[in-house]
Amino acid sequence: MASLNEKNRVNPLKGNVTVSYRVLASSALIWLLLPVVLFCASYLKIFPGIILTLLFMVITFLAIRNFDDRKFEIPVKYIIAFAFLAVAIAVLSGVGEYIFSLQDHSYRRAILNDLINYKWPVIYDMSTQTNPDVIPYTGNSGSYAFCYYFVYWMPAALAGKLTGGSIAVANAVLLIWTALGIFITFVAMSVYSGRASLFSAFFYLLFGGLDIIPFFIHELTGYSDWLWLEGWVPHMSYICNFVNIGNVFHQAVPCYLVCAMLLISKRPNNLGLGCGLLFCYSPWAVIGILPVTIAKMFDKYNMDRGIKKIMKDIFSPVNLASVVLLLFVFAPFYLSSSGAASEKGFTASFYGNIGQFILSYLALILLEVAPAALIVFSMRKKDIIYIVTVATLVLIPLYKVTYQNDFAMRASMPGLFILALMLCDACVKAVDKDKENNAAGIKASPKDMIRIAVATLLIIAMSFPGAFEIFVVTGSQLTGDKGPEEVIGSFGNIRAPELAGSIKEQFYVADYEDKFFFKYLA
Repeated sequence: MASLNEKNRVNPLKGNVTVSYRVLASSALIWLLLPVVLFCASYLKIFPGIILTLLFMVITFLAIRNFDDRKFEIPVKYIIAFAFLAVAIAVLSGVGEYIFSLQDHSYRRAILNDLINYKWPVIYDMSTQTNPDVIPYTGNSGSYAFCYYFVYWMPAALAGKLTGGSIAVANAVLLIWTALGIFITFVAMSVYSGRASLFSAFFYLLFGGLDIIPFFIHELTGYSDWLWLEGWVPHMSYICNFVNIGNVFHQAVPCYLVCAMLLISKRPNNLGLGCGLLFCYSPWAVIGILPVTIAKMFDKYNMDRGIKKIMKDIFSPVNLASVVLLLFVFAPFYLSSSGAASEKGFTASFYGNIGQFILSYLALILLEVAPAALIVFSMRKKDIIYIVTVATLVLIPLYKVTYQNDFAMRASMPGLFILALMLCDACVKAVDKDKENNAAGIKASPKDMIRIAVATLLIIAMSFPGAFEIFVVTGSQLTGDKGPEEVIGSFGNIRAPELAGSIKEQFYVADYEDKFFFKYLA
């Protein structure tokens, strides 16, 4: 009897979960839109806040109606694995400040602290500045408004406010919120590849460029242009996924989700909403994803439907309303402060001679873009998304904004992640084909074996920058290193005078009473 019960027992981990695209797309949309709605409802004046909140609710309803209802299945074991890995990646990236975190987290902690502890909109009174070494930068009178793309923190900040200023509660909400965004992206990546695979987590976390080559050259020669692991040429940098998630999770996690949803969408009747929402999280990333979005509107599926249907979808009520409303709120908000973009121009103009620029530019493209682009070339050479993505990544480094060129680092996030998605899909397809060939008794040719070996070595080498930073994080945590002393605290009372100048440029708005956003909306 016992053996019979064992035989009839169903293993819950061997089942599948059926998910509709409508549910997945709705989950992604709500995750992206909720912080924006919280911003409108609580950061703006009552009348515009209520109107915008209601309009976004209507847009959400219309967008969900537009989603098709195709179905797909994901094994339960992958759902569990994705949930675990999403939390693990969020923790590893320093979200919630539970372990050693990368250097930019000093700014991230200050943002969350100020959103919890200051009234909204956040206004800094300079008379409260206590560090005398900071006063020459900020002054000790007057006030500044806080301006930054901070909507990602709104759910966590609201939770902190509602619990009496609890940073612990806010950090927990921030971690859960981030893990949820990563989890939805994993599911979308599975849809794009046709089945669930742990390759999704691997490429989400570790995709990067061949920075291992300049790293070892620097170790051997110590050449003077070296700044950091991925900053090995002046004025241009492309950043691996883990460092993006570790330093700018508020931009990277929404960006990666929007990219994944873009690639699995069909009709373009909601694409304006996706780009518009990404603008709330990362204005630079929108520049990188816009050419790909336009290409998606005219891909093979849509071209087969006809130009009239494409144009009708492009100018759908959801696209028009979402773009207009989001630009109306966030464009004047960001334009209130232009200090962070004070250093800008064509990248070549920042080099001593054109020859040095050309060599640096070619090295960046060959090591950061070419490896992944070449691996998937045979599969994607006729794909307009692939062509436009590579072209965009080739063009982005030609222009510079900010001292470290945030434009290149952040505008490249969509294109690099789309290459990661395509590389993930290629690996899934290669594994499936290998299984089919083994089952049919077909052996790979020597040429195929060489191609697979080279691609595998390249992928391993491309994971180096992410793996290196993970080693730094985990190693520092294991040895008890909690990172540098808290150097900012609050943008309203800065502890470190060496950061006061950059904080004033990036986060302060002077004469905010005369700015459109603060005068009429906030």
